[in-house]
Amino acid sequence: MVEKKKSQAEKNNQSATEEEIEKAVKGSKHDSNAADEKNSASATASSSAVSDAEPAVDYEDKFYRAEAEMQNMQQRFNKERANILKYEGQDLAKSILPALDNLERALSVSADDPASKKIQDGVELTYKSLSNALTDNGIVKIGRAGDQFDPNLHNAIQKTPIDDPEKQKEGTIAVVLQKGYQLHDRVLRPAMVSVYTK
Repeated sequence: MVEKKKSQAEKNNQSATEEEIEKAVKGSKHDSNAADEKNSASATASSSAVSDAEPAVDYEDKFYRAEAEMQNMQQRFNKERANILKYEGQDLAKSILPALDNLERALSVSADDPASKKIQDGVELTYKSLSNALTDNGIVKIGRAGDQFDPNLHNAIQKTPIDDPEKQKEGTIAVVLQKGYQLHDRVLRPAMVSVYTK
C-alpha cells in the first residue's frame, strides 16, 4: 500500500510537472504573442499617427489652396463683369456710327427750298438725338483740327503741307476726314485725318 501511494505521488508529481511545463510554455508563447501584439499595435499606432498627421497637413494645405483659388476666381469674375458692363454698348455704337456719318453728310448739303429745309431740320434733330444718346453712354468724339496727331487715336491717311508756319505746326491734324469715337478708354473707331508735314 505504501508502494501504491508512492507510485501515485510520483504520477501526481509527474503530471504536475508536465502541467507546469505546459503552462510555462503556453505562458511564454502568450507573453511573446502579447509582446508581438503590443509591438505591432504600437507600430500601427505610430504609423497611423504619422499617416494621420500627414493627411491633416495635406488637407490644410489643400483647403488654403482651394480658398485662394476661389478668391482668384471671384476677382476674375468681378473684373470680367465690370468690363462687360463698362463696354456693353460697344457693338451697338459701332453699328450706329455709319448712320451718324450719313446724317452728317445729309446736313452738309445746302437746302434751298422750304420743303428741303424742313427735311434738313428733321435730319438735324435725328442727328442730335443720336449724338446725345452716344454721349450719355460714355461715347465721345475724337480728332479735331489742330489737335496733336496720336497714332493710338487717329488714322493718318493724307499729308498736308504747311503753308503758314505760325498757325500750322508739324504733326498736328489739318483736316478731319471722318470723326473717330471712343468708349471710355477704348477706341471704337479711329479718326481719319490729314496731318501737317513740312
